Amino acid sequence: METYIGIIDEIIYYNDDNGYAVAVLTTENDSISIKGIMPFINYGDQLKVVGELDDHAQYGMQLKVKYVEHVKPTDEASLYRYLASGVIKGIGEATAQLLIETFGKDVLDVIQYTPEKLLSISGIGPKKLEQIIESYREQYELRDFIIYFQNLNLSVANAMRIYRQLGYEAMQMVERNPYILAETVSGIGFKVADRIAEGMGIDRHSPYRIKAGIQYVLQQFASEGHTYMPLDMLAKRVAMTLQVVESDVAIIIRDAAMGGAVFLETQDEHQQQEMPDSAMAFHGVLSEGSSPAADHMIRVFLPAYYYAEQHVAEKLYQLVSEVQPLTLDNFDTFIERFERDKGIVLGDKQKQAIERAVASGVFTITGGPGTGKTTIINAVLEAYESQDKRIALMAPTGRAAKRMTEATRREAKTIHRVLEFQGEFEFARNETNPIEADVIIVDEISMVDIMLMYRLLDAISAGAHLILVGDADQLPSVGAGRVLDDILRSGLIPYIALDEIYRQADTSLITVNAHRINHGEMPVLNQKDKDFFFIGRSKPALILNELEALISTRLKDYYGLSPLEDIQVLAPMKNSPIGVTALNTMLQKILNPETKQKTQHQFGSMMLRDGDKVMQTKNNYNLEWTTADGEEGQGVFNGDIGFVQVIDLDARTVAVLFDGEREVIYDFPVVDELIHAYAITIHKSQGSEFRAVLMPMGFAPPMLMSRNILYTAITRARDLVILVGDKRAMGEMIKRDQELNRYSGLYDRLMRLKSISGNMIGGDDHGN
Repeated sequence: METYIGIIDEIIYYNDDNGYAVAVLTTENDSISIKGIMPFINYGDQLKVVGELDDHAQYGMQLKVKYVEHVKPTDEASLYRYLASGVIKGIGEATAQLLIETFGKDVLDVIQYTPEKLLSISGIGPKKLEQIIESYREQYELRDFIIYFQNLNLSVANAMRIYRQLGYEAMQMVERNPYILAETVSGIGFKVADRIAEGMGIDRHSPYRIKAGIQYVLQQFASEGHTYMPLDMLAKRVAMTLQVVESDVAIIIRDAAMGGAVFLETQDEHQQQEMPDSAMAFHGVLSEGSSPAADHMIRVFLPAYYYAEQHVAEKLYQLVSEVQPLTLDNFDTFIERFERDKGIVLGDKQKQAIERAVASGVFTITGGPGTGKTTIINAVLEAYESQDKRIALMAPTGRAAKRMTEATRREAKTIHRVLEFQGEFEFARNETNPIEADVIIVDEISMVDIMLMYRLLDAISAGAHLILVGDADQLPSVGAGRVLDDILRSGLIPYIALDEIYRQADTSLITVNAHRINHGEMPVLNQKDKDFFFIGRSKPALILNELEALISTRLKDYYGLSPLEDIQVLAPMKNSPIGVTALNTMLQKILNPETKQKTQHQFGSMMLRDGDKVMQTKNNYNLEWTTADGEEGQGVFNGDIGFVQVIDLDARTVAVLFDGEREVIYDFPVVDELIHAYAITIHKSQGSEFRAVLMPMGFAPPMLMSRNILYTAITRARDLVILVGDKRAMGEMIKRDQELNRYSGLYDRLMRLKSISGNMIGGDDHGN
């Protein structure tokens, strides 16, 4: 380790989010380039740095800083340099000179302890004095803040995140209740807060800990797709997770509900009068003598999901019941003209769907591939356009929006872009500033979770028409809720289910087999000049070898497919010999091998390399993106696929291009949100379409061996499906027609509204 003391002469790079910097430090004898985590450094700062020397091929000798300490300058020349740098607001070169002449080496002590003396300096009045005091206080306050949280084993990046969200008072707040970090600071979860609390000696049975644990378990459950938990299940899960007494948990759940931290309702609430607040839900249900059966009938919500379900149900009811139907002068004439222009013949269900869509406030169209959903959308578009209606087309993901644009020849955008996403799940479009459209058509509605549905409906004006399009047999949304399923089951919203394969699609075995699988039948395989193939291989090593050959040469040579752009490997699970992790390791070596020309860097267990195909694994609302034509925005979302453009080791950044247009710069601490995407899980593929899908077929846990998982995988392919593996595994998936149940209260809320309406609206294509 080497130690240097000097003054910052130049700051080459500084990252506000994590404090990483590259700078030039001038010592008594020389100057040296330094790099590392150095929060809040400024030009003119005097530092003591400790680190290891590194002879960089391009930049020469650099010190990789392991420890940094700010040293107050003591001689007058250093003091002047520091003050004249502008680091303290209100002090420039002229004022710095006057301060040195007046107070000499004691100038910093004067600023810190007796700042009123500065009023004797020409040009410093009460207002400027306040500015100087605040700026100087912030300089040293922030440094103390960082040191405090570093002593609690938090990273500089996390400490800075805490400061921005809670301010300097966070230290006192954490002393009282370290779990405040998990409750209020995004990016710091319960486990981190629990580790801090343990280090501070907080009792593991502390009410603060149990309350934070309740919210943690509810959040974990939401990440599995549920909007609530039954009370008894929550109490047991929290007690087990925290290793505390279950009865103590029940008491804290009551207190949390009284304070509004959670909401409770009875399971059959849709048949009763709405409870005005969560406290009333406790009347008699958590008193002495309440039974486990009764506790199972009580739902516990995080407030965000409770309000989202309420709003979604109420807004859907409003849209469907207050609609002004669009009436075409002559529907039959319109249909005949549309058929003639498109050179097609519409089926009866398609005609019925078109007529009902334009007449309904909300209408849902579901069906598998080849059932004519796109044709219906195009007809509906023409009907509304003939009436000069303003139309907004959207989908949950960039890839789905792009497909919608291609299918309709009209611009479609992601829901987030239409809502004008502002960051941290805030949108410019809302109830007071709605979407400027008379008709909103949303594709891939099965992917939309309850929170996004809430934000979308919040931005739709009363009287607008909403058309939801999707495939009810796809996997449910990654986020919490089962929006499409609850809407369809309730019957409140008119819908039609398409089940006939139309002539324009019946030559595709992908389409035919999707429907066969959906009906529990084995697919038709390996017909000459078709698009659906099965290659039998029994062992994982043989499956991997076959996939390698297909991707590296055979599909490229025979079909002209680009291994990176056109082919996507999908697998049900991550960790198995033929899971996503093993597949990505193999495919990176084949498709993007290490070379001297490519920069690479190890992030945990992932070696990231220039040119890698990657996927974002969580919604990050703060990441900024730009396009080549200058458009800017925020937000990269779970499932977005892109390619690494540049890894900059000095700036500690990674540039990724998503959807061929949005470039995002990741700082190294955020790169852990990326994974390789040569192979991805089937769940992560929702809403995407690829020219070719390859899927290894092996045995997995029962929850991953279901019919709708296989169905979702093959319907991601446009031109080609190849399954490689054990045919018995495919048979098991087709036989297992089951889904894991999701706890969702939207269905009950819709049913309650339906009962109020007297069943006057809703129904499917059979009038049910």
